[in-house]
Amino acid sequence: MHRTPNRRQIQAQLSTMPPQRSQATVYLNAYKMMLEKERLEQELEKLEARRHQIQQRLAILNSQTIAEENMTHQQANTGLEKNTPKFKTLTLEY
Repeated sequence: MHRTPNRRQIQAQLSTMPPQRSQATVYLNAYKMMLEKERLEQELEKLEARRHQIQQRLAILNSQTIAEENMTHQQANTGLEKNTPKFKTLTLEY
C-alpha cells in the first residue's frame, strides 16, 4: 500500500524577492497566478481521469465477484445434491 501524504492546504509558491509595488510586479504576480491556475487545472484533470479509471476497475471487479459468488453457490448446491445419498425406506415387521 502507498502511504498517502498528509492533507494540507496547497500553498502558493513564495518568491524570495522583496515586494515592490510597480506595474511590472503586478504583471509578474498575475502571470504567476495564471501559471499556478493552469497547473492546478491540469492536475485536477489528471486526478479526475485516474478517478474514472479506478471506478471502471471497481465496476469490473464487482461484476466478477458477483459472477464468482453465483458460480460458487451453484457448485455448492449441485455438489450437495450429488453427494447426498439416496436412502430407501424399508418397513420391517416382527
